[in-house]
Amino acid sequence: MRTKRLSRRTILRGLGGFGVALPFLEIMTHARPAQAQLGPARYVFAFGGSSLGMDGQEQVTPTAAGPLAGNITRGLQPLADLGVVADVSMVSGLVLPWDSGSGIPAGGRAINFHASSPAPLVTGVAGGDTGDEELKGASTDQVVADVIAAGVQHRALTYRVQPAYYRGSNGTGGDRGRITARLDADGNVQAIEPIISPRLAFENLFSSFIPPDPEEADAARFLLSRRKSVLDLVHRDTERLLPRLGAEDRRKMERHFDEIRALEARLASIEPPSQPSCGIPSVPGDDPPIGGAVENGDTGGYAAGGAYSGEEERATVMMQLVHMAFTCDLARVASVMFTQAQCFMNMQPIYGDAYPTDLHEMSHFSLGGGADGAAAVADGVAWHVKHWATLLQMLRDTEDVDGSSLLDTTAMVLAFEGGLGFDPEGVVDDSPHSTENMAVLVGGRAGGLVGGQHLVRPGAHPVQVISTAMRAVGVEQTLGDVPGTIDGLLA
Repeated sequence: MRTKRLSRRTILRGLGGFGVALPFLEIMTHARPAQAQLGPARYVFAFGGSSLGMDGQEQVTPTAAGPLAGNITRGLQPLADLGVVADVSMVSGLVLPWDSGSGIPAGGRAINFHASSPAPLVTGVAGGDTGDEELKGASTDQVVADVIAAGVQHRALTYRVQPAYYRGSNGTGGDRGRITARLDADGNVQAIEPIISPRLAFENLFSSFIPPDPEEADAARFLLSRRKSVLDLVHRDTERLLPRLGAEDRRKMERHFDEIRALEARLASIEPPSQPSCGIPSVPGDDPPIGGAVENGDTGGYAAGGAYSGEEERATVMMQLVHMAFTCDLARVASVMFTQAQCFMNMQPIYGDAYPTDLHEMSHFSLGGGADGAAAVADGVAWHVKHWATLLQMLRDTEDVDGSSLLDTTAMVLAFEGGLGFDPEGVVDDSPHSTENMAVLVGGRAGGLVGGQHLVRPGAHPVQVISTAMRAVGVEQTLGDVPGTIDGLLA
């Protein structure tokens, strides 16, 4: 007897064309369940050119696994200050492997730490064998954009906060200043130059953009009211379908309908905003001037404002632009390089005379012991966390057209250049020039992301954390050549 199968596109249709998509059932072929979302998926990948500690000590990673609340470290303090601890999880104990004499492993790096760590981190593809910074595969943001950004005005935002390298010719850093690349039609890797000017970023987004009319809120309210009774409208089709199903498929269908009922209850309890959240932000004005290069040990150069280009103001504006681009659905994907690998950005304008040095040298900084240096590194990490978490807070506090939070459909990642451990280049332990004991922050609620936790996964690749965040926004493939995801990060 021929087996009766349902199309993977089968839906239950009711009065007025309402439809309910079916979950994956055994009676279907080659189908996958689609996760219901109230709004479009959104994704942010951010990078900081810093390690986590020095001299065997660090003050970024919590000492124990479990809830983050009550276990906030110096480097994570901005999460508590901004009230977003419950929306963020950290995964620690990660290792980005290196060439130990048998060639570079999949998703690994050459020995040269600063030049070789970022490329495999953002692509999941092994870097060059000479330790160059050139990207060898598509970066995480571009892989995600291929899936969730079709038809959006800006396929992906590509920003860098630190505009100059601050060493040598004081150029942009070349390959070291890029963490974004995509594959062309022939499969060749094409690096993407980031926008470093907040003013240009603003003009690129809003020069011809007209905010939505308040009447659109009324349209959203009408559409929302029509979505509140879908199951009632397809009740007759449901009665015809259920007898055709086996016990397991019937159980899945009943659970599917329960989930839709729960979603309808949520929709019934919310009210669309009376005014749209989307609007053109204030013109940022002229960019802060680019600071000149300052060589190691030149404290006078730091004190005079060298190696600083107003990164505090630049980061603030760029986070606001990403927020409003997501709010207005001008973009759904963003890559933000806060600082370059081996970052020589002057930290004195940010923290005052406590740190008369740059971000990189803070990992070699001591006023009398490793604890001082670990605190300095943690403060450098915290600067990145602050701006990343500010964007998360803005998304959390912004209503989408259906009254939900933008954060409900957003996944955010913050990764760093290194961790703390063995340095195969210097052949020393407890070094910041190491890709052992790395950690990645993940924020947002898309796809069932779990917040408020510190997950310890010894030896896992940091790309597995990134792949998990990608999966949360509907990207089923893992990044590059690194298989697997992190258990416990998705509910």
